[in-house]
Amino acid sequence: MARTASVAELPARDKVRAASLMPAVPREVATLRTLRIAKHFPFFLAVAEEQNLHRAAERLNIAQSALSRRIADLERELGGVELFERQARGVAITRVGQVLAQDVRRILMSIEDARRNVRLIADGDRGTLRVAFSEAMLRRPVLPVVLREFRALYPSVELRAFPLTSDAQRSRLLADEVDVAFVIDEAGDADQFERLAVGQDRFQLVLPEDHPLAAKPSVQLHEIAGEALLWPARHISPRLFDRMMGAFDARGVSPNIAVEVAAVDIAYELVGARIGLGVVTAARSDRTPPGVVLRELSDLDIVLPISMLWPKGSNSPLIARFTELVRHLLNDEH
Repeated sequence: MARTASVAELPARDKVRAASLMPAVPREVATLRTLRIAKHFPFFLAVAEEQNLHRAAERLNIAQSALSRRIADLERELGGVELFERQARGVAITRVGQVLAQDVRRILMSIEDARRNVRLIADGDRGTLRVAFSEAMLRRPVLPVVLREFRALYPSVELRAFPLTSDAQRSRLLADEVDVAFVIDEAGDADQFERLAVGQDRFQLVLPEDHPLAAKPSVQLHEIAGEALLWPARHISPRLFDRMMGAFDARGVSPNIAVEVAAVDIAYELVGARIGLGVVTAARSDRTPPGVVLRELSDLDIVLPISMLWPKGSNSPLIARFTELVRHLLNDEH
């Protein structure tokens, strides 16, 4: 009977074809083999650096015979390669061994880098922090300051910012798409999230500086009953829209809504264009454009508490450091 040639005896071209026909090594088997190989790396490097089995064994505090077995096991796991040439006064690393030593140093360095990276993330010095906020919060001094200071304190942390409505922020928090949110309070927030009170906003009136009502320090709702008004958009915050309508109704005033606006800056521009008077929150007198002023609406008694929310039971060191910084800055404000 004719003998079947082994793969080792085949021509090079046929070896490649034969290898392609061999069954793939299961991932579990490959992983176990990798672990068996990797456990020999420290012993191999010691011999490669000392070029002497006796000195390497002393350095590793093991018997020379045990070290020799380790090297023999590694050579066998690698497919029967020769990593060292045994000589009378020691060992000389082969070309194959030199290449392996370079790879082993790179692998061990990447493991050390992974260890450091994990430690930095665990300590809150590296990672990604996703911060969401409403327009009302962006116009408060604390948010720009905390973002700037957090970036300066933790430069290796990637800080991502998401301007969103309060309702969208809550949805993103629950879906684990943001880590921290600055929202207008709702009754159920304390049940769903950790919460830190940040401040509160009230509504103000934006009007041209030459408007007759601009001469007054504050304005009452009945005084703007006949005016065209720029009103916070219903689609942005339907609950707030309804609260405002209820507050006007309680004063016997039916608002003449000319335009629903999505942002304070839009209201400023439209007031400057004489489209109407703006009813806005989170407005600051030092941010108004020329020709536009702010006045208090003394009887629009809607207060909007603003809170920072984050997931209940969070053990994220990044969130902990961010909330700590927010608390510190809020204490400084007071």
